[in-house]
Amino acid sequence: MESTRESVVKLERPRTLLEFQKMNEDIYGDMNRKRYSDEEIVRRFLEEILGMMEPMRKDDREAFKTQLPKIFSWYCALANRQGINLQEALWYKYPGVCPYCLRDESCYCGVEHPKIPKEEKEDSLRKFRRERIGREPIVFKDHQALHARLYKGQNARILPFQIADHIGEEAKEVSEALRHNDKKAFCDEMADVLSWLFAVATRLELSLDDLMWKLYPYECEKCHKDRCACPEKI
Repeated sequence: MESTRESVVKLERPRTLLEFQKMNEDIYGDMNRKRYSDEEIVRRFLEEILGMMEPMRKDDREAFKTQLPKIFSWYCALANRQGINLQEALWYKYPGVCPYCLRDESCYCGVEHPKIPKEEKEDSLRKFRRERIGREPIVFKDHQALHARLYKGQNARILPFQIADHIGEEAKEVSEALRHNDKKAFCDEMADVLSWLFAVATRLELSLDDLMWKLYPYECEKCHKDRCACPEKI
């Protein structure tokens, strides 16, 4: 009966961001806790981001079909280790609008610094966060579509390598927030990392949702078990 149950689970493709996060925990959670400290999880996350630089420099777009989901997998592992709900963190930072200029499409922050009083901006963001119905992305693809609507125009004017560089900058800030035990900053920076991951995927005309499911169809990419049983650290 157990093998039948597992075969059914494998057919149930995750749809939401939270379901993809849970899938990562189901596959790797036990093994990660046995093999990796908190610091090692962060290092692996950073290693995968740095592993993106060479294919980006060479414009090796085929390599991104595996590198992006690997980054996202360790990103989920880091969120799971720290008890972060990625859906909530992403919506808090990006409640359907750019958190800096408050536009719900075609952000212009990169060319014109928005002059919105801090108190006015925070009041607006709190309002947007409360008014979730009809505005909050439901499925994972909708999150990428939202960030494309917000930033596709901005990101089209910079080189793909510059977009990847932004991911590295945000990952550094994730590490700093974790080192200083600043939970709010950690959540905000994790949201920024995912926004830039969406930017890379959108720029390369890839779906992060599809890439994740292809590499991790409810099983480890190495041992192909639905609960990782790799004999060594991956």
